[in-house]
Amino acid sequence: MVNHPLVVTRRRRQRNPWIGLVLVGLLVLLWWLGGMPSLTGWLVTEAPKPAALSSDGRLAVFFTTPDLIYPDVAHQRRAPTVERALLADLAAARRSIELASFEYNLTSLAEALVQAQARGVQVRLALDRENLADPRKAKWAGLIEDGGIRISWQEGSGFLHSKFVIIDQRIVWTGSWNPTNNDTYRNNNNLLRISDAAIIMNYSVEFERMDAGRFGSMKSGPTPNPLVEGKTWRAETYFSPHEPVRERIINLLANAQERIDVMAFAFTDDAIGAALLERHAAGVAVRGVFERRNANGIGSEFPLLSAEGVDILHDGNCYTMHHKVIIIDQRIVITGSYNFTARAETINDENTLIIHDRNLAAAYSTEFARVYAQAQRPPRCQ
Repeated sequence: MVNHPLVVTRRRRQRNPWIGLVLVGLLVLLWWLGGMPSLTGWLVTEAPKPAALSSDGRLAVFFTTPDLIYPDVAHQRRAPTVERALLADLAAARRSIELASFEYNLTSLAEALVQAQARGVQVRLALDRENLADPRKAKWAGLIEDGGIRISWQEGSGFLHSKFVIIDQRIVWTGSWNPTNNDTYRNNNNLLRISDAAIIMNYSVEFERMDAGRFGSMKSGPTPNPLVEGKTWRAETYFSPHEPVRERIINLLANAQERIDVMAFAFTDDAIGAALLERHAAGVAVRGVFERRNANGIGSEFPLLSAEGVDILHDGNCYTMHHKVIIIDQRIVITGSYNFTARAETINDENTLIIHDRNLAAAYSTEFARVYAQAQRPPRCQ
């Protein structure tokens, strides 16, 4: 038998029956964290549960929507599932943490990163410098730098709009979520927790480009594993702008047979809009929820889609509907930081995942149903 520090060897005297229960709890926690946690990680009493898992458990999806409260009152906030799950992984980090984000002001995350650095974890960040104009974001970045953490700053005219966290080269978190109060407590967002080594390598290579100061058009080189296949799922990874993704999205839309559901923070791309209209004309059920302010903005596809009879609504969130999601035939999900805009395709640093998995697609369809229902019956915000 292989010895393990958590295994209690059999002794002649009667064992305390509570020991077995404690061991079971610890082993469940270890399974969730993917390895032996630090002391801080042991303080998590219950592993936050994802909305859905792939059959092999390597892909898990979380949504902020079920935890949102209207109106949001800062002093009444309680950490939602997404925040608790990510903080548990950060508390368990032993070797390295890399984070890339557009916006940033979530204090709990800054504290977790500084604590990790203090216990010997190598922590590195890539951030968009333009957001330092906001005093709250400048204060957050100051906490990070005061903790001795290195930041690589995006300096150009484009945005560092990617959003991902890599932990110990064994977990990557990515989706539409920025580490901000608004994205955590107010806005509709999705986050994927991925423990597949090939996908994690993709994000690691992308972060190293940013850490070396290469952003936007300065980046080059292929994604190591552009297509990864599990037992029951496939995942495609793209990093704009050096890896265009628009053509792939249009191709997938063109092959939709039954249903297309869209949740869009910003949608101004004429080619993707035309692909939706073509499928609508062919009899495919096309539905959409667009973030209200951007739906009425310059270049938005909302007026054209609506005029052609597409079932499309302004969102009903009191704050912001921040998803960038397309669900195709309830089996394919397009998600990530990529808004459906020309800027996302050609200028900004973006990350996009295209996931072929019915379990995860079903969870995103449930999220669409929540957001769609909220758009039909917006809550009272005051």
